[in-house]
Amino acid sequence: MPSRPPSHRSAGWRPPEQARRERNGAHDVQRRRDAPWRAWYGLRAWALAREAQLARAPLCERHGARGEIVPATVVNHRRPHRGEWALFIDPANHESVCKPCHDREIQREERASSIGGSRSRSGV
Repeated sequence: MPSRPPSHRSAGWRPPEQARRERNGAHDVQRRRDAPWRAWYGLRAWALAREAQLARAPLCERHGARGEIVPATVVNHRRPHRGEWALFIDPANHESVCKPCHDREIQREERASSIGGSRSRSGV
């Protein structure tokens, strides 16, 4: 049976999966440095707040506004807390949404408001 000819790989070559893991790992380290409050999502206080919100409002609020019934699986912060504990844990700031709404619609809104948003809030 014929074998494949040897292939040339540069000195720094890594399999694509390994390169992706290393790149993602570096990105995660940077995110933890830039936003240390991300660790709050691992706290019991958040687990209880999330559970209470989904029990209170088990359907996606975004779909509900459009007259659709979709189960909620994510608790979103209506106003991004950016490390402010009171906003993070405040039930009035929580919104039950489905994962597609959170990952598409809400993230798009947050990105749009962050472009120049911090300048407009501070009045500069």
